[in-house]
Amino acid sequence: MSLLKCPTDLNLINDDMSIGDVIRAIVNEGPHEDPIHVLDLDDVVCKHKSWCDEMPRVTPFYAVKCNNDPRILKIMVKLGLGFDCASKVELERMLDFGVEPERIIFAQPAKSIPALLYARSKQVSVMTFDGEIELKKIHQYYPEAQLVLRIRHDSVKVRCSMGKKFGCDPINEAPALLRYAAKLSMNVVGVSFYVGSDCDEHEVYYNAVKIGRDLFDYAKSIGLKFSLLDIGGGFPGDKDKPIHRYAKAINRAIDHFFPIEDNVRIIAEPGRYYVASAITLVSFVHSKRIAVERLEDGTERKWIHYYLNDGIYGSFYSTAYEAQEAIPIVHRKTGAKEYNSSVWGPTCDSVDVILPDIVLPELDIGDSVLFENLGAYGIVRGAAFNGFQLPKVIAYLRKGTW
Repeated sequence: MSLLKCPTDLNLINDDMSIGDVIRAIVNEGPHEDPIHVLDLDDVVCKHKSWCDEMPRVTPFYAVKCNNDPRILKIMVKLGLGFDCASKVELERMLDFGVEPERIIFAQPAKSIPALLYARSKQVSVMTFDGEIELKKIHQYYPEAQLVLRIRHDSVKVRCSMGKKFGCDPINEAPALLRYAAKLSMNVVGVSFYVGSDCDEHEVYYNAVKIGRDLFDYAKSIGLKFSLLDIGGGFPGDKDKPIHRYAKAINRAIDHFFPIEDNVRIIAEPGRYYVASAITLVSFVHSKRIAVERLEDGTERKWIHYYLNDGIYGSFYSTAYEAQEAIPIVHRKTGAKEYNSSVWGPTCDSVDVILPDIVLPELDIGDSVLFENLGAYGIVRGAAFNGFQLPKVIAYLRKGTW
């Protein structure tokens, strides 16, 4: 089987070898100038199996924006996933990988005209809209498109809410938009929603599916025939965050509101779920500075500043701007004392701080600092600011999985 064009893109390891063994070997090689992302592709495969076991009626369309590493995408192509694309570039990438147009949803409610025309030229027909002007634009440039109405249904417990940017009000706006689409003879095929990124409120999916059912019924009353429900993303992906409670709420909702005999196709747009836990960062202490802080009672306290070779311009965008917790894993040397510490990125920017205040055993220059669960929305947002390079991604897959 030919999976990757270049064998050097992938490291095959024995089935009895753990990703922890790989990481230890990298650490033992000594400090590296640039940070390293250890990509465990077996983790991606296991996540897909878990998704299929937990939600057999929901077809995943991976959100390409979350992590567009070609090895991840090619594995997903082989596994048969669909893909959520939000730009012309993402459409081109997935079509170049041989993905059939019907395995893509153009889930961007604010599409450019060139991107819309490109989608039409490639017969990528399923796409979202959430307003009258977008509907008019699609009517003009891609009238035969299969449209999915995106509604707003925000969770209050999310890392990042998108409802303020996309999604129409399901009660006050959606019916009028559907009537206007019917007037234009547009082919609206269903409803989508997105509760927000890294949702911690599983029951919000049940309520959103219920609202989707109401819009299905309304569409039928005005002559539109819906056949697609898109429950979006928002699923957690960290190692300690299983999706069982989400799957339970979703399965209960779709079985109640969309029984299998209705022949409604149900898809989702998971991103973080598939890739967050697949990447472990191996970074190193490049420098340190010891400061002495004088306390109010007149005593002094030692404070240590550590400077790593990765920061908010690399793996830690979400830590800086979305309050994603960064949990360092360090090797505690025998007899090492603990000190209040700050952990910084390598750039000269004062906002490049990963952990402003944390107690750590004292580390030496060259020591490794590991961070798990960094596969989602990290490196895709990165920039080589100050000339510091983005992490090198080294991918591993067990021979049995290959």
